[in-house]
Amino acid sequence: AAAQTDWLRPIPHCPGWDAAALVGHMGSILGWITRIVVTGERVGRTDRESPPGDRLALAPWYSAHLDQALEVLSTTPHDAPVWTFSSRGDRRAGWWRRRLAVELAIHRWDVQHAAGVPARPVSAEIAVAGVEEFLTEFLPGLLAEPGVDGLTGTLHLRATDEPSDWWADLDARAGALAVRGHAEADTTVRGTKSDLLLWLTNRVPTPTIEVLGRCDVAARWAQLRR
Repeated sequence: AAAQTDWLRPIPHCPGWDAAALVGHMGSILGWITRIVVTGERVGRTDRESPPGDRLALAPWYSAHLDQALEVLSTTPHDAPVWTFSSRGDRRAGWWRRRLAVELAIHRWDVQHAAGVPARPVSAEIAVAGVEEFLTEFLPGLLAEPGVDGLTGTLHLRATDEPSDWWADLDARAGALAVRGHAEADTTVRGTKSDLLLWLTNRVPTPTIEVLGRCDVAARWAQLRR
């Protein structure tokens, strides 16, 4: 709904995309995930369906793909074996449920933020899943990329709504260690669960979070893009 107010509106947190491109991307992702879960087999990213060129057809095309994906994911057992790109080797349909929930929530926030309307926070349950996914699935690979500099020491994430804590060893690089729980750290980032997820993915405005300890780590976090 936010995207339809102006299909040509740029999405600041998705450089090079306008609202139509973002909705088209997500519709293609929905169809891609549905095919993977139905077949259990890998489907190449280059084989994803292209969105319609007619913007009048874009919203119903997206909605149809969303409905189909929700139907397939809700009726497929969590532990059903399927291909995933999990860096931890999780090859279950339930992995895609979490991946899609987090992806949709973040991009929904992107479009609302771009449209200048109050962007609803990511729900606490999805934000927790997203934080843990980022720390365990994506952070090790991102830290290992060439050119990443200054992200060292230990990191503590502290949720301020119904407190939850995560701790990560950034020096572990490709084998980065992340655990649930409180521990002393060189850098502590405090905020709501939603804000922590949006900060990890380089979206949340800095004033909404509090950084304690090594502020240079928080300032350099934008190097990690995905």
